[in-house]
Amino acid sequence: MSENWQQPQQPGGYPQQPGGYPQQPTPPQQAGGYGTPQPGYGYPQAPQQPQPQYGGGFPPPAPPVGRPGNPMLAVGAAIVATLVGAFLYAFLLSAMADTDKTPPEVTQFAYAGVVVGALIGLAVAKLGGRNTGLWVVGAVLALAAVFLGELYGYAMILHDVMSNYADKIGGGASSQVLSSNEIFFDHFSDLWKSWKEDSDALTYIFMALAPVAAVSTAYRISNR
Repeated sequence: MSENWQQPQQPGGYPQQPGGYPQQPTPPQQAGGYGTPQPGYGYPQAPQQPQPQYGGGFPPPAPPVGRPGNPMLAVGAAIVATLVGAFLYAFLLSAMADTDKTPPEVTQFAYAGVVVGALIGLAVAKLGGRNTGLWVVGAVLALAAVFLGELYGYAMILHDVMSNYADKIGGGASSQVLSSNEIFFDHFSDLWKSWKEDSDALTYIFMALAPVAAVSTAYRISNR
């Protein structure tokens, strides 16, 4: 017998494909002919996330991290300021000393050390930027400037005392008077002993004001 055998249809009433497999339902197409399901055909719509808005379409600029600077240039300028400040300190110390008295009367002052320290702190902050390491270097140089100014100022004072004494005794004694540089460089040990004998607590306090002024000035300039 030859009867046309037919495969029983699947439940649900789907039509069969050639080859005996049931045909799958076609999902609804979006406008344009694509087969991806879109909202509105029984699928829930995903919530929209708010996007950050920036003025002008660009992200805000990063905050500045500090004043840029050149550390090597700052140290070089601070050394120059140290030498200039030391000479000015020594000149002022010698100018305010009374060398006609025996022993000579030396006037101590605090504002000169503060000015020298502020000058060095200004050079460090302007050229080095916000760099706390340079502030320490500036403080050390400020102390060195006042110390050198004290010693060289005493050398200038001793030169004036010797010149006054040579003028009084006459007889060509003025030719044997040592200059300030000779006293400072050739007789530094004697100069050091004389300075320590005349120094007191007030001298060291005034010297300590110089590094404080240097750090304070550098901090204020760097934070502007």
